[in-house]
Amino acid sequence: MSETKSKRRGVVVGLVVLVLVAVIGIVVVTRGGSSSESAQKPGSIVSSSPITTAPAGTTGWRIVYRTTTASGASAESSGTVYVPTTPVPEGGRFVVAWAHPTLGMGQDCTPSQANDPTTAIPGFAQMMANGWVVASTDYVGLGTDGVLPYLISKGEAPNVIDSVRAARNLSGTDAGSTYAVWGHSQGGHASLATGDEASSYAPELQLVGVAAAAPAAELASLVQLQWQSYVSWVIGSEVINTWPQFYPSLNAAQVATPVAQENAATVGAACITSNPTALLAQFGSFLAQPFFSVDPATVPNWRAELDANTPDAPSTLPVFIAQGQLDTVVLPSTTAQLELLWCASNAALTVDWYPTADHFSVPAASAPTAMTWIAQRFAGQSAGNTCNQAPPVAPAINPPPA
Repeated sequence: MSETKSKRRGVVVGLVVLVLVAVIGIVVVTRGGSSSESAQKPGSIVSSSPITTAPAGTTGWRIVYRTTTASGASAESSGTVYVPTTPVPEGGRFVVAWAHPTLGMGQDCTPSQANDPTTAIPGFAQMMANGWVVASTDYVGLGTDGVLPYLISKGEAPNVIDSVRAARNLSGTDAGSTYAVWGHSQGGHASLATGDEASSYAPELQLVGVAAAAPAAELASLVQLQWQSYVSWVIGSEVINTWPQFYPSLNAAQVATPVAQENAATVGAACITSNPTALLAQFGSFLAQPFFSVDPATVPNWRAELDANTPDAPSTLPVFIAQGQLDTVVLPSTTAQLELLWCASNAALTVDWYPTADHFSVPAASAPTAMTWIAQRFAGQSAGNTCNQAPPVAPAINPPPA
């Protein structure tokens, strides 16, 4: 072999070695990245897939993302993210986190698994027209492994907040760090809980406002007023199936009848599509019977957790609440109670009352006003309050601690 050929071969071998080293390095980095700390951080994307039924002018994804449980353990939640196809504003898009209401604990009830999840997000079209990103969590345990943090503040709030982080981590969203939260019923509770937890849980994000329709907020009063009604079968079934798993001192036998203990898992797994009264036809043989054997608000360890999961009035964060006066689930008197308590704490609270709306119609009825209110928060406008207006219904009286 000539000296020239030998040199050429040496060069080729050297290049091959360099390429192999580079490839190995890339593989090592990729493998290391997939199991790195960053891939386990709350809000990191586990998986994503396009939603082919996304409305015209929007792009949507079904996602699974990292989050935490009420005890702070790492977990996964599923959800959706939608963005409009309009130009991206300077600084990125504002984000609205939607928190869904009580839907049932069965996996078939998972909102992100619907053919078109946007139909269950009130105000969706207006949010897209405003150029915002919409992130929606299913909560841990609905669509993923784990226990649903039903009305558990420190479980719901991280799931909501991490959906915003996930939207920011999802390629193609151009999501900024400024967000608002909007929820209904259970999701209203989650929204108010997010207001409590946001600054400490995700200081890198800026929550500018909390909007809620018929939020399950004053829990002790709500339970006291509803524990003997059929609504207790809907709410109670999920509570006694989940709360004892978060709070070891609680068990169903302390508060639930034998027939409730026997059937709560079945009722809790049933999907609520429009109105809990529809469950009467399916489970009428026992829904007419009492669910609770005693008012849980009078049982000390249950009352302690009801109080612990009742959101506090924020000191500065603006809050908007919409309440239907015909609501038979989240009773108007409990929202009136919240209004008086929070206004006494000088909260920046706006309560909008809807005389002809019930629990299921108030989200759509209030969505245009809620979207305008959120837009004002994104614009940095002062929120004001309605604390100089007396509620149209008498407030509930929070029962004294047991």
